Amino acid sequence: MSDYAKNLGEVIYRYRKSMKMTQATLAEKTGVTEQTIRKIEHGDGNPQLDVLYALVTTLQIDPSEIFYPGNNQNNQARKMLEILLAECSDNQIASLLPIIRASLDVIISNQIG
Repeated sequence: MSDYAKNLGEVIYRYRKSMKMTQATLAEKTGVTEQTIRKIEHGDGNPQLDVLYALVTTLQIDPSEIFYPGNNQNNQARKMLEILLAECSDNQIASLLPIIRASLDVIISNQIG
């Protein structure tokens, strides 16, 4: 098993579980077989681009986690925030900006003082 196939499988598994999705559900949503999902998650699969694209978009995976795994090891909080924001409308994000700015100001001032 190659390192990239193992990493791909781990990422797919982690995102599928975080979305509380079964392999069968993911297979149905992406149009591939459950066996294909299972093989990929176990690091045995080498999916074609259309399958990889379907998995990444369905699970809302940041592609850098797959292609640049070393750069993302300590960014779980950032990834969770990105997932939450991806579910928001533009209006919701605009409404959140002042709240986030104020929260950051408080955090920064507490770190300084």
